[in-house]
Amino acid sequence: MVNANGAVAPAQRSKRVGRLDGVRALCALAVTAVHVSFTAGVMGAYTVPPGNEKLAVLLAGLRPIVLGPFFVLSGMLLYRPFARWTLRGTRRPAVGPFLLKRLARLWPAYILLSLACVFLINYDAIDGVWYVLRPILMLQVYDYTWIPGMDPAWTVPAEMQYYLALPLLAVLMHWLARGVSDPVRKARRMMIPPVLMVIGSAAWTYYIHRPVMGPFPKEYWWPLAVGGAFALGMAMAVVHVLAEIDPDRKPALYRFAARRPNVLWLGALVVYAVNCTQPFGRPGYGDYEQLKLAVVQYFLLLAFSYLLVMPLTVPEAKSRTIDAIVDNPVTRYLGRISYGIYLWHFAVMYFWFESGNIFGTTPALMDKLRGTIGFPELITAVVIGTVIVASLSHYMVERPVLNAVGRWTERRGGATAPRAVPAAPHRPEEHGRQETGVPESSTAGR
Repeated sequence: MVNANGAVAPAQRSKRVGRLDGVRALCALAVTAVHVSFTAGVMGAYTVPPGNEKLAVLLAGLRPIVLGPFFVLSGMLLYRPFARWTLRGTRRPAVGPFLLKRLARLWPAYILLSLACVFLINYDAIDGVWYVLRPILMLQVYDYTWIPGMDPAWTVPAEMQYYLALPLLAVLMHWLARGVSDPVRKARRMMIPPVLMVIGSAAWTYYIHRPVMGPFPKEYWWPLAVGGAFALGMAMAVVHVLAEIDPDRKPALYRFAARRPNVLWLGALVVYAVNCTQPFGRPGYGDYEQLKLAVVQYFLLLAFSYLLVMPLTVPEAKSRTIDAIVDNPVTRYLGRISYGIYLWHFAVMYFWFESGNIFGTTPALMDKLRGTIGFPELITAVVIGTVIVASLSHYMVERPVLNAVGRWTERRGGATAPRAVPAAPHRPEEHGRQETGVPESSTAGR
């Protein structure tokens, strides 16, 4: 249930968190499979043809759309308490604790990865303090200082910077909705920034993929490239809060997801199938530089992310098929450590190949190792090694830090919190149906 402060009752948390953990696990493993396929020579790269055409087509179809759900979940889960502030009149979330929890969620594991990659794989490349501090401060994406082992970690600075921007965006959206009493009209005004973010991110995608920019411009890694997915999540949060306000007049998108969750997942499968054909590109190749392909994939990413995530966040959406896939003990566990899986899988590949200064060698580009190992052997080794490292990171670093920060913010909040502002009125008999099932907690985002 949702109380006057917009909090979710503990009894409603486990089921939906399990689902979201599960989908994070699937996306993290999909990203791992795509990267491993490059190294194993399965997926084509530039002038090198695919080593296994059928498997290459299936894996190329995952790139880059499986990144989208991470950012959509972040935007939706983290913005929703702010959306309740605007639409329901609840207390505005405290910015300090919000940012501290976000920092505790992303930074400790990221620092651990940075130190391991810098000192174990790239020690000979250290030319001063700045080489060590740059990745720790998440600034390597702006001049694209390549640090082997941290190759996929460019999305973490992007995520962090949207965390920093979210309270400001929330204030802007609250200001746009001022002077309007009808929640639907408020919601329409609140949608202006997310829509502009989606358009701006599309324009950025077009800009950085122009032929004159080359295959890998440093701007490719900037946060603007993923802003559309984060904005889509924020828009979904508005839809969820509208459904809380008047359960008898839930938005059409919400109602459809509640009635037909399998249809939305089927739609996500169709989007994936379309991406497998690599519109305007070459099926089975991991092409990054093609302009038309990049623009089409941007919108495919948004469609795939919405269709995949929306049914998981609507408590009325019941599906045995979906639960069997994402809400089982294995996917729930892998989902809990999915941030570590995403962070560490590339570094584990370097360790597996014994490529790095700790082994007395210079870290090699993964394409230099193409064809030296089969895909089944490499994916098995990388998944097992990554799960072990991610588990250690989760239980020895990430969870202790999150728990400590959570306890500190709760103590501080209990001592300083003002009296809650009553929520927008609703009929008492409807209160039991105002369940979102997805808490704004440390499980949000990665």
